[in-house]
Amino acid sequence: MASVPTPQSSRKVFFAQLSGLSGTLAKLDDGLVYFFHPDSGDIREVTSHAGLVVLGECGVANTQLILDTMRGSYAAIACARRQEVA
Repeated sequence: MASVPTPQSSRKVFFAQLSGLSGTLAKLDDGLVYFFHPDSGDIREVTSHAGLVVLGECGVANTQLILDTMRGSYAAIACARRQEVA
């Protein structure tokens, strides 16, 4: 009997700040939560919530950035809106 492969669950990655550093936060296969600082390449395990601010999911934010860029940038969208008075 053939075994049915189980689909790999999608992972969520969040923008975050840890002790004033901006980066991303992810939970990996080992079940631990890690903070990645892209400028330095530093990856550290998050062992305390002190100094941790979770900002938003990377996928949602990047999707919105791409859509805004396709429409001419978020500044162009905001400036092109009709300024109607209620």
